[in-house]
Amino acid sequence: MSKPAGRIDRAKFRAVMREQREEAKKGPEGHTIRQRAVIRLVEDQLKEARVGEYTILCDEAKSRKGGGKAPSPLQYFVAAVGF
Repeated sequence: MSKPAGRIDRAKFRAVMREQREEAKKGPEGHTIRQRAVIRLVEDQLKEARVGEYTILCDEAKSRKGGGKAPSPLQYFVAAVGF
């Protein structure tokens, strides 16, 4: 029986976390991570960010002079804290 979509395989998650902890104990050598985001203004408050292979849109609510077409920067931030 397959698990429902969106469900987390807890055993796999724990194994990955254990592996990452062991790698972190080895020290920072060779573990530098660099990320680059290229941002462009599409219109009004609507912005597009390209991060690696992903494209992310960000906007403000109409009450803040945006178009309400995508989450606001604060909404992305709040979600990121949860990740």
